[in-house]
Amino acid sequence: MQEHGDYLSVLNPSQLAAVKHDGASLLILAGAGSGKTRVITTKIAYLIAEKHVDPYAILAVTFTKKAANEMRERAVALEPRAEYAQLRTFHSWGAYFLRAHAELAGISKSFTVYDDDDMVTLISKAVPSLSRQQAAVAAHKIALAKDYCCTPDSEELAAISDEPQFAQIYAAYEQRLRETGNVDFGDLIMLPYLVLRDNGDVRHAMHLRYRVIMVDEYQDSNVAQYLLLQQLAGVEESSGTYVCVVGDDDQSIYRFRGAEVQNILNFQTQFPGTSLIRLEMNYRSTSEILACAD
Repeated sequence: MQEHGDYLSVLNPSQLAAVKHDGASLLILAGAGSGKTRVITTKIAYLIAEKHVDPYAILAVTFTKKAANEMRERAVALEPRAEYAQLRTFHSWGAYFLRAHAELAGISKSFTVYDDDDMVTLISKAVPSLSRQQAAVAAHKIALAKDYCCTPDSEELAAISDEPQFAQIYAAYEQRLRETGNVDFGDLIMLPYLVLRDNGDVRHAMHLRYRVIMVDEYQDSNVAQYLLLQQLAGVEESSGTYVCVVGDDDQSIYRFRGAEVQNILNFQTQFPGTSLIRLEMNYRSTSEILACAD
């Protein structure tokens, strides 16, 4: 473990301000090469070592296994106790939550996660009149609906598809899926949101468990992930959970999966009292320019 003075001394003023920030929520806007991963991992280490935050009370999520593993490795290198924090992908955390609350979610504790092909096969069984190609189109629309947290009876479903039979296909698929006890990829976010929304005791337990929630690459979040974050953070209940999100307001590589760049643009409105810090020094470009100069 490095002494805290060592790992703080390498930060520029904006990075240091982000690491030391506390109180209300924090939005960090940072482009590629600005050191945002360093800020997140250093903040986790700083909270544990200097602010005496229980690692068990920290949840940090991102969008790929590679990014989550890097976050974990770098945080643990700075502060070994970071090993006990929850540093994982959004969907990995969703699966973890559903294993613990399977009964409330109406699924099996030993559920498997259906991939796109599994979805198409199940739709074909639920609605035999559909061709394989039609089932594939329906599967894509159902996945998109879940990214927007739309159930078969949601009024907003019409924005996903204006086909009259889509709601019926979605409902038939959901019934078959629940009968198997399994889940699809979208359920890993939507079902935890629904369980938290509808069960105050579970929601309160999460507020007590997670006192710090951090989200990397927040510009890639979709509506369902935003709604889940709100429930976890207890925004409407003023739970006092500290929320820090990091993202680039100029990019969204996951837009094809329903990512909503509005989540980051509107974060300060959605999480009242939020501070904004911009990381504007691009170390990656600087090193590339120096390399070219050599």
